[in-house]
Amino acid sequence: MTELDFATEEIEQSIRLILERLPMEGYPSDEEGDLTNLSLYYRLRAIAGYLASGDTGPYVADLHRSGQVRLHYLQGCMAGLTGTERFRRTSRNRAFFDCLAINDLVSAEMLAERCDNLYVDSLEYEDDFLFVQWLQVFYLVLRGRRSADSLEQVLARFQRVVGEEISPFLSLCLALQARDEGGGEVALREIVERRSGNYARLAEEGALPTVVLQTERFIDVQAVAIVRLAALAELRVFVGLLPRVPDDLCEVAIGQHAYPPAGSWRKGFRGIGA
Repeated sequence: MTELDFATEEIEQSIRLILERLPMEGYPSDEEGDLTNLSLYYRLRAIAGYLASGDTGPYVADLHRSGQVRLHYLQGCMAGLTGTERFRRTSRNRAFFDCLAINDLVSAEMLAERCDNLYVDSLEYEDDFLFVQWLQVFYLVLRGRRSADSLEQVLARFQRVVGEEISPFLSLCLALQARDEGGGEVALREIVERRSGNYARLAEEGALPTVVLQTERFIDVQAVAIVRLAALAELRVFVGLLPRVPDDLCEVAIGQHAYPPAGSWRKGFRGIGA
């Protein structure tokens, strides 16, 4: 067995264990973040399956499951049935990007609306929060769900927090707002290459869990989603030869797909029709 095979087995086991302890009705306690973690494991399984076979069908299905788990969780948070600051906060809304990466625009919109402006200063850096917040609000503006003024407010706050520091994350937001294709490409490339270097360093130090080392080290779903977001803003961001951003997954992000049946995330099955 390859290291990817072992990582896939660990991901599958983690999915099974979480599903087995979920209540049949209602919501679990959020102390362990079971639903947030389940969403992440579906993302990791999506990547692992793609890396193993190059098949994008299961990849689409599992990223959709990631989005549906997160949406279920956020609906419970809004109803007061579950939720903690640690797991609900905006920067943990990774499934928003999972949905954009498979062109599930309706789910992405619902995720952004239900996880808007949730910052916890004791748990995260403000600039990390603001990067995700700005991208969510930008998407909601494109969808006609927020005003341009609300986007300007987030950007102004982002600029105050960053100050004189050179930040490719802020540069990307500025480029997207200005519809600057060249600036967007440069900023996204710097972000992806910085993350790639961080993963390589952490892998060398033995500081990455196997399931991350064999999956997210090689595929940057958030970057794929940002390429889709740029396209929605009528920008072409060239990603050829970018590490961790395969061209075929960028094609997936603009394609039409059949998604799994509602509730399939509760069963853990693989495959597009499961």
